[in-house]
Amino acid sequence: NEVNRCLECGCDAYFTCDLKKYSTEYGIDQQKYGGSFQKYKTDYSHPYIEIDNNKCILCSRCVRVCKDIVGANALGLVNRGFDTYVAPALGNSLTDTPCESCGMCIDTCPTGAISENKQFKPGPFKTSVYESVCNFCSIGCGIEIHHKGGFVISVNGRKTAANPDGNICRYAKFGYKYLNDKNRITKPLLKDGGSWKEISFEQAYNLIAEKIKAAKPEENSFAAGGRLTNEELYLTSKLAKEGVKTCNLSSFLYHGREDELKDAWFANASFDDLDKAGAVYFIGSEIDKENAVLGFRLNSIRNDKGFKMVNIHKTGDSTLNKKCDCTARVSSYSNFLKAMNYVIVKDNLVNKMFIDGRTEGFDKYKTELMKNDLADLCAKAGVTEEKVRKVVKHYNEETNAIIIFNEKNISSPGVKEIFNLALLTGKLGKTASGVMTLKEKNNAQGLFDMGIYCGCEDCGGDHSKIKNMFIFGEDPVGCSSDKKTAQMLDGAEFKVVSDYFMTETAKMADVILPASLPIETGGSFSNTQKRLVTFEAVAEPKAVLFKDQLISLMEKLGVKAEYASNEEILKEAVSKNQDGLKDKDDAKFIFETTEDKCDRTGFGHGCDIIVKMADDEFAEKLKK
Repeated sequence: NEVNRCLECGCDAYFTCDLKKYSTEYGIDQQKYGGSFQKYKTDYSHPYIEIDNNKCILCSRCVRVCKDIVGANALGLVNRGFDTYVAPALGNSLTDTPCESCGMCIDTCPTGAISENKQFKPGPFKTSVYESVCNFCSIGCGIEIHHKGGFVISVNGRKTAANPDGNICRYAKFGYKYLNDKNRITKPLLKDGGSWKEISFEQAYNLIAEKIKAAKPEENSFAAGGRLTNEELYLTSKLAKEGVKTCNLSSFLYHGREDELKDAWFANASFDDLDKAGAVYFIGSEIDKENAVLGFRLNSIRNDKGFKMVNIHKTGDSTLNKKCDCTARVSSYSNFLKAMNYVIVKDNLVNKMFIDGRTEGFDKYKTELMKNDLADLCAKAGVTEEKVRKVVKHYNEETNAIIIFNEKNISSPGVKEIFNLALLTGKLGKTASGVMTLKEKNNAQGLFDMGIYCGCEDCGGDHSKIKNMFIFGEDPVGCSSDKKTAQMLDGAEFKVVSDYFMTETAKMADVILPASLPIETGGSFSNTQKRLVTFEAVAEPKAVLFKDQLISLMEKLGVKAEYASNEEILKEAVSKNQDGLKDKDDAKFIFETTEDKCDRTGFGHGCDIIVKMADDEFAEKLKK
C-alpha cells in the first residue's frame, strides 16, 4: 500500500524516495489509488524544506541524521506512543530551530515525507542525470544534477573520495538555480555607446588581439577566478605568458597575498586522518557554513569514536560553539597564535628532536619571537595569559591534534603562525596530526597549480599603468564593498570580462565573453587537499567553450595551441608548472617570522557571482 500510495504525492524525488523507485519499477498505476486523504497539514514554512507527515513511516532517519551527522538537532518526534509524527524540535517551524538548511533530512527520507520546497511540483517523472563536481567550496564533492531536457530539477550527492557518504551541503543542494537562469550570456557582447550589441566570436577575437598588440606586454593584466577548471586556468596562464608576454597574472581571490599563501597546502593532514584524530582545533573556520560536508564528516566520526573539538573564533555568535567541547573567543588570530608560540618557546615546550631533524630557521624565528612581550600579545589577542597557557597545554599534550582553518578568515601572518605552531610542537607532516587548510573556492588550489600568480622576479613595467584588463570568472566589483575596486578597473582603457551573467564587473567591460559551465566543458579541479578531481563534459554547450575561446585568442597572437582533449591540456600544464605541482613531502619545513598586519581578502563570496547569488538568496529567505 505504501508503494501504491507513493505516486499520489506528485513529487519529483525519483532518486531519493525509495517508494518512488519501487512504484516506478513495478509499474504502479497512479490513477488507480486516487484520493484526498490528509491527516496532517503539510508544513511549507521553511523556504527550502517541506514536511508532509501523511507520507511519514516514522523511521526517524531524519531525526538521527540531523542530530548525529549535522549536529543541529532541529527535528524530533512529537507525541511519542500516541499520535507520533516528525516536527521541528523547537517552535512551530524549522526556521525557529537551529536548522542549518543543509537538506540532509531530504536526502535521507525514504518516502518523500520531507522534500524540497519548490514553487511548483514538476513531477512525477523520471529525470536524467548529469554527474559532476560541486563548484562552490573547495571540498570537491561529487554531485548528481537531475534534469528534464536540460532543465535542472534538483541536485543530490554522489559518493566520491571527498564525500564518501554522498553528502552535500546547502550550496550544492539549493544553489543550483543559476543553471536554469535565462539571463545567462551565450554570445560575445560589445559595448556600443551606452548599450550592448551581440558580435561574432571572430569579431571579439580580432578586437582583443588588436588591443593587445597595440599595447606593451606589461600594460596588459590578467585575473582568473578560483571557479575555473584547471584546463581553463592553464590556458589563461599560457595566453598571458606566451601570447601576451606578460607576467601580470593573478586572481582577485588572492589579491595582494598570492605569494604568502602559495604553499599553504604544504604537508596538510588528509581528510582520512580525521578518523584517527584525538582533537580538532578550529581557527577562523565556520565549517558548518563554509565547508559543511567536512563538518558532517567530523560530526559522524566524533559520534563513532569520540574526540575533542575546540573552536577558536572571532565571531560572537559562532554557531560552531554549540558543537565544540570548549571555545576561545579572540580579537586577533595572529597575535593569539604568536602568544601560544611565545609560551611554547619561553617554557621550552618545543619538540627539539623534530625541529633539529626536519626544520630550518628556528634560531632566527626564536630570536624575533622573543622580542615580543607576552602581555602585549595577549592584549592584542583579547585574551588572558591564563587562556593562552590553557590552550597551549591542551594542544601540546595531544598527540593527534589537527588544526583546521579557512584561508579567507585569517591573515597571512596568522596562517604562517599556525604552521609555526605545528612545527614547534612537532606535529606537521605526521599521520592524524598537523594542519588542514580550507580554501574558499572549488579550484582555489588550482590557481597556484596552474601558474595563476606572478612568477617573475621582474615584470619590466609599471603595474599601475594598465591599459588592457582581462578578468575571467570573477566579479571583484560586485563582491567588494570597496569603491576602489571599481576605480581601479575604470582606470584601464580596455576591459574584457568572461562570466555567466551580467555582473557588476561585466557592466564595466568593453567586451564580454560567455563562460562555460563545468558540465559543458569537463576537466578537473584541485581541491583543498591538492587532490585532482576530474569530471566529464555531459551537457550540450550554450556557446563556444571558454577553453576554445582562449585557444583561438592564442592563435591570433601566434601561439600554437592544439589539443585533442582536456587530458592533453592538463598533461602540458603539469610539465610546465612543476614548481606548483611537485611533491614537497621530503623537503625541510621552514619557520617564518611574521609581522603584525591584516591582509585578509577584501572580496566576499569567493569573488564569484554564483556564490553571491546563493548567499544573497539564503540571506533573504532565511532571515528571521
